[in-house]
Amino acid sequence: MNALMMRGLAVACTALAGAGIVQAAPAAADTTPSIEVFAADGTTPLGAAVLHPGDRIVVRGHGFDPASNTSGLPVPVPPGVPHGTFVTFGAFAPHWKPSEGAPAATRAADRSAVAWALSDSALRRVPQAPLDLQRTVRKQWVPLDDDGNFTATLTVKQPTTVPADAAFGVYTYAAADAVNAAQELSVPVHYDPTPGPDTPRPPAADLRWAVSNNFAPTVTGPLQGTLSGSGGAGVDNGTLTFELDRADLDPTSGLGTIRYRGTAVAATRFHLGEIALADPWIEFTPTGTWLSAETSTSDTIGADSLQRVRLARLDTEPTAGQQDWTDIPTHIENSTQPASLRLLALGPTAPITFHR
Repeated sequence: MNALMMRGLAVACTALAGAGIVQAAPAAADTTPSIEVFAADGTTPLGAAVLHPGDRIVVRGHGFDPASNTSGLPVPVPPGVPHGTFVTFGAFAPHWKPSEGAPAATRAADRSAVAWALSDSALRRVPQAPLDLQRTVRKQWVPLDDDGNFTATLTVKQPTTVPADAAFGVYTYAAADAVNAAQELSVPVHYDPTPGPDTPRPPAADLRWAVSNNFAPTVTGPLQGTLSGSGGAGVDNGTLTFELDRADLDPTSGLGTIRYRGTAVAATRFHLGEIALADPWIEFTPTGTWLSAETSTSDTIGADSLQRVRLARLDTEPTAGQQDWTDIPTHIENSTQPASLRLLALGPTAPITFHR
């Protein structure tokens, strides 16, 4: 190749590069929010498949600006920090969008079926002291990347109450009372509330206790919170229930312990307060009969840290061979911990029913 040809080739390459033909610029990220819904494998579009309680679905979002939604509630995400986006399976009323002034009651979802899409940088700006508000967000957190993409896996659970004319589906909207009409999206789904192959078996209610007349109404009312159970615990119209684990009672004296299993959690809105009561025991002793349980070591730690305490003294005596105890009066111990559980137990205490 002579010098003239080489010089001509160099000029041509320079011209092509200047025109942007030799090296293409990277494609711009999609800035229009959109969602796709898949079956549990994350690849099969959900389509017309029928969902039952306990089924899992995968939601992929694109174009959700990680820097948006900086106004809203001051906790748990501070003012000026992006609040992210809620991603949920639920039953929403026809008029449900926050940008149109729809109240929260139009958006029914079980908290366990709500994911919180938020960038890692925003999450790290959420305070950890004096209250660990990061823990609050992490319970529902799914990462939102720099391009506005997220992947959320949701477990289908029917809300306790369903608004009139509600449609079941997957919904997204700005989190923590931020408002962003562009992120208010929905994908309808076919939902059947009857049990399916992945529907959890309801726990047996071998021990039933409502704590006090004020307990459930306060948690779900003024505190805007929830009561939930897992691992053998349940909630029946505000009453905590637990499955029998085993009974170790002396056949002659009736002294000993009946053990139950499961974890019940009372949480305020956004889990700013969260207390757990787990694995209760009925202890028949020579000095009295007691209800003990593993309870939270603080008012905000939930089931992350537990210790066994005696919660209440029961008005019943050990009786050899007895199988059932119904509506036994209870008396809360002054040493009951954490402090918020003791406060929620103020007022008439609830009787307890159990069997072995």
